[in-house]
Amino acid sequence: MAVIDWPLAVRVIRISFVLVALGLQLVAAAPAHAGQALAPGQRQGQYSRWFYPSQMPYGALETGNANLHEPASSGAFLTLPFMGAHYITSLFDHCYPDYQANGRLCRWDGRVVSKTVGGPDPGFDWGYAQTPGQHDYLYYDGHDGYDFGLYYESVAAAAPGRVKLAGWAVPSCHSCLSGLTVEIVHGNGLLTYYGHLSRIDVAVGQSVQRGQVIGLSGMTGTATGPHLHFGVYYENGRGPVDPFGWAGGGPDPWSTDLGDLWLGGSPRFANVPLPQVGVAVGRDPLDPTVISVSWHSPGAGNVYEVQFVTQDGGVGELLRSNIAGTARFAGEPGKTYWFWVTVRTNLGWSDANSSPSITLPGFEPKQAQ
Repeated sequence: MAVIDWPLAVRVIRISFVLVALGLQLVAAAPAHAGQALAPGQRQGQYSRWFYPSQMPYGALETGNANLHEPASSGAFLTLPFMGAHYITSLFDHCYPDYQANGRLCRWDGRVVSKTVGGPDPGFDWGYAQTPGQHDYLYYDGHDGYDFGLYYESVAAAAPGRVKLAGWAVPSCHSCLSGLTVEIVHGNGLLTYYGHLSRIDVAVGQSVQRGQVIGLSGMTGTATGPHLHFGVYYENGRGPVDPFGWAGGGPDPWSTDLGDLWLGGSPRFANVPLPQVGVAVGRDPLDPTVISVSWHSPGAGNVYEVQFVTQDGGVGELLRSNIAGTARFAGEPGKTYWFWVTVRTNLGWSDANSSPSITLPGFEPKQAQ
């Protein structure tokens, strides 16, 4: 087999095959109500599914709790590139991940679907049904990674490493390929790939930690809906790698895989503390014009911003702080206030919360003697 520079080759292939743009209609975030889900990337009224088909044997959602019942390989190093349950909208095709439609799709567990047996999705004929005549389609033929339905949400580094690319996949064409993209090399001959971002929070050459926020998902490039394209590649050009490895009967059709690359053998979220802001307010018993506001959150290296909001909608900054704490706010008698607190951790995760509103007592006029 000829040696191919896969990260470059995949970009060229995506340009060459116009149908890929249609294929990427399936990579938008799935709606929260799967029973009423539209086809990802479709506009209302074009066509809809009865349900969102499960892409994995353990369901439509990647919850971070699945058990693959297979051992991790000796080189396992990955955690999921996001937090919280999300729909899986497209898979890695073991036969073959070359962005060409050959009429078959092979999932990591050995499940094979085809255009001739199960039949194509009428709305996108690169996806094939598992059961003839049913809507249990798997997506999509030739795909070289996994698509997750993240709707403008934080994307995390799947392992520690160094940023190799942080920018447009094709600098001269912002509507091409995976748009805003981050590549991270991990010192093991592999790189992880995060495509279709709407924002990038890291720079080339920067070291990143596992679970660190590297950007925000989006729909740049050829995406027709917001999602994250996540892939693993050899640095030396040998091609893409399925982090799930191969658990099917017989040899892996994609012979360059390295086995199950998830730490512990199953996909899990990074073990990092996530922020969750708590805010409390009360009146100072010694001074009726003073409000006591306190704030706290889990996380490491937290930076807080505390703002006050007046009853007419005005907003002002009370303080910034690197620690949880309490502050005093002097308000006007008879006025109502509430407080808005945001926090950002040292890994880039953020949260915000508001206090209950609180009304200061008014001055009562003195009684005539």
